[in-house]
Amino acid sequence: MTELAPWLQACHKQVQRLKQTKKLSHALLITGADGVGQEHLAKELVKDLMCEKVDQGVACGQCHSCELMAGESHPDYYLLDGEEATIKVDQIRQLINKINQKPQVGNHKVVLITHAQAMNINASNAVLKALEEPADQTYFLLTSSQSTSLMPTIRSRCLLVNVPTPSQMEVESWLQSQPDGEALNTLFWLTTQPFRLLSLEKQQKTGIYTSLPEKVKELMQGTTTVEALLTGVSNTNIVDYCNGLAAILHQCLCHSAGATIHPVLSEVYPQIMQRMGIQALMTRYQALQRLKSDLSKTNLNPVMQLTHELNQW
Repeated sequence: MTELAPWLQACHKQVQRLKQTKKLSHALLITGADGVGQEHLAKELVKDLMCEKVDQGVACGQCHSCELMAGESHPDYYLLDGEEATIKVDQIRQLINKINQKPQVGNHKVVLITHAQAMNINASNAVLKALEEPADQTYFLLTSSQSTSLMPTIRSRCLLVNVPTPSQMEVESWLQSQPDGEALNTLFWLTTQPFRLLSLEKQQKTGIYTSLPEKVKELMQGTTTVEALLTGVSNTNIVDYCNGLAAILHQCLCHSAGATIHPVLSEVYPQIMQRMGIQALMTRYQALQRLKSDLSKTNLNPVMQLTHELNQW
């Protein structure tokens, strides 16, 4: 992806203008729905901020700092990612010790904390102190899809950049320009958030989701078994199965209330309604949500738990 998605470009230009006119805050909070691309936008902004041409908004791509950023080896760029695990206070303290030093290259140091809602309370307090007493020549960029879960005092210290949610038509058009992106349009029953779809493609997990509707239909018809549906399920991908199954039930619930259903699920819906009905459908959807939430909180075998759930269908 060499160019920002269209819905990210206005935010990108807004920050570039502030940088060029020297009105940019030392801290930015980039928010948006999960999967709309706030992390991708933030990484593009980092390139602009690290550039040694301080009088222009956009990165020149030619200075030493830009070359180091292109090679992912700039010593003054620090990244903490909270997508997979909690961000702890020791990580923040180590980072602050580093940014209290002068830049090793160029003019600025930049700290990027993605999925900032993953900071625990002690880490949040340490970041707050760093924002209140900013190190010289240092920018903080935070991204979040749950910004309201951040401490209000952190939000108040940041320039808020709200990333808009693109329309389905915008996502469809953009995906067609991505490698293998057009095929992801068939997963709009799961999500229409473009970067979440691309993440599934990158992780080679799209096959799990594309096969689920047919498997669920066969389960409802009695032509397959729970064990056959769960072939290939393991502790590493069980959350994907829970997400996919929950999305199918959610789409059916919405359709029962009058919403349009995705064509991929048009044959699944009548089978589910015939087998369950609205009340059971709601109960099973809620049970799946609880199961997904409890997967990391119990010593029970996750696959056995999902098997037990599907036996209720």
